[in-house]
Amino acid sequence: MTFALPGIALYGCRCNRRPAVLFLSKDEVKMMSTNNVKPPAPIDYTGVLSELLPQLVEKYGRDRIAGLMNECSELLSRTQMCNERMTSPGISEQDLNQAMQEVIAVTGEYYKFLGQIPEDVRRFLILMGGITSEETEALLQIEPDVAPEISLLASVAPAIQAIRPKNYVMPIDPITNKLTQLKEFNEVTVSRRKNLTIQTAVTLDSPEHMKIDGNFQLTNYDKSIINGVISILESGNSSFTIPMLYHAMTGKENPTVDDGLVEDIKAKLDVMRRLSINIDLTEEIKAHMIERRIGGEDEVDSFTIDGYLLPLNKYTGVVNGKRSEMYQIIDTPPLHSYAKMKNQITTVSIDLLKAPLNNNATTIPLKTYLLMRIEAMKNQNNKVMRDKILFESIYRELGDIDSDKKRKKRIRDYTEIVLKHFVDMKYIAKYEIVKEGRSISGVRIYW
Repeated sequence: MTFALPGIALYGCRCNRRPAVLFLSKDEVKMMSTNNVKPPAPIDYTGVLSELLPQLVEKYGRDRIAGLMNECSELLSRTQMCNERMTSPGISEQDLNQAMQEVIAVTGEYYKFLGQIPEDVRRFLILMGGITSEETEALLQIEPDVAPEISLLASVAPAIQAIRPKNYVMPIDPITNKLTQLKEFNEVTVSRRKNLTIQTAVTLDSPEHMKIDGNFQLTNYDKSIINGVISILESGNSSFTIPMLYHAMTGKENPTVDDGLVEDIKAKLDVMRRLSINIDLTEEIKAHMIERRIGGEDEVDSFTIDGYLLPLNKYTGVVNGKRSEMYQIIDTPPLHSYAKMKNQITTVSIDLLKAPLNNNATTIPLKTYLLMRIEAMKNQNNKVMRDKILFESIYRELGDIDSDKKRKKRIRDYTEIVLKHFVDMKYIAKYEIVKEGRSISGVRIYW
């Protein structure tokens, strides 16, 4: 089935509610991001709802705030009703298309409404999308005069708001770490013991045209994309758009993405959803390296994980000559399944990705690599407690080991910007540049 998707589609579900969808046209996104009317924000603009609402009531009056909450609730309720029709079992294609068109219309009204209200009120209404029952009770006690409006908005907002990942999820297993080195047939060393080396066989396969076109080799940018998809999956989403994925990879909240970058990410997704991977865990199970017990593991003859690198369905629509895509995650990515079985997954706040630099095919993998290395340092069970990251390892990770001095200097500058952000976020205490003679060799991390 082909869906006609205008601009950006945001999918989400939470609190055991039905899944919901909001559509944003490019004009609506632009309206949201370039609104010229920006009244002064409350003192605690980013604070909790219980501190934000009283400031708004004092500033605009109870009647106006109550009216705006009711208008927002009415628009969201209409969208929710359309979504319930769309997700009804056995719905016909005709009824589905009609419900989708109604969602498009009411969503346009919703974002037009948000674009016309003061920025601080808009912030409050959007934050209501993630409200908890405890926060609702606090608001009812603090502002009882608008209790009916609070209760109504709290009942509809969470079901509509798309879930944005709050965490960045990174598999740190040996196969993911060596993703860029994988060929068609591989034996990855996962453990070295006194007289025994444990290896896991990994096979990659792709359609013949991909091999001919030279699209088979994976990069560390691909690794960051996989992490983004996994982060979306772990946040409770089963569908995403490119802007949602971009947010999961960078922490950037603005849903607009450069057209060139959109096409680049789409091309990589198309490769990875066609690329199959087979992971043979037999030797690891026999060596009791998999913590999740498997019945009769001492008698296992073979055990494999097999599937597409990114198991995705892709939906494409064209509206007014503009093409839009939505991706549905149809299964757990094999690498994520493998990392989960080995308990080799690390999770950090997505805010750590918001270092003040342009996000591109160099800086996105750089942030992932630095996070992975620092997480390894912080891991008390890690036998390697080295507190230094060599720039040579960073160059190699980014595919720049043979680059010129100017390029390497730029990568070192990027690294410092990211590490300064980590210090500001209190993720690490400090860092220092390490020199060998007159040459800069790496950075030492303190946490």
